Amino acid sequence: MKQTVEEAARIEREKVIQELHVAYKMHKDPKHYIISNAAIQKYAVPLFKAGAGWQAKQSPWISVEERLPENNTVVLTRGAYGFLICQLSSLGEWETGANVNKERLGITHWMPIPSFDEILEANKDVPERIKEKGK
Repeated sequence: MKQTVEEAARIEREKVIQELHVAYKMHKDPKHYIISNAAIQKYAVPLFKAGAGWQAKQSPWISVEERLPENNTVVLTRGAYGFLICQLSSLGEWETGANVNKERLGITHWMPIPSFDEILEANKDVPERIKEKGK
């Protein structure tokens, strides 16, 4: 079963609290322990969830559960066969030129394929970086 972000956050919070207990046994500073424990209890889970949300937005991959591409738009997909170039037909079925079992594609994510101009724009600083590396 897949772990939710809330479950992962609680597990990480408990790890930090255990580390705090170990530190308390060494330093025996109850004031520091009480303040730290309260801060961890209050902020750890929301901060973990915020970080997970931020990280999810950094990926160019779009979950098929979130949304699907427009019909007949060619996209890069990720699924049971690895990465395939596919398009979603007007019937809502994934189509690919590969000889695969279409019922078992298991596509979980997709991303638009950038145009050549977009690739050039995203990499326009590469010659300058190469030049800088050579110095």
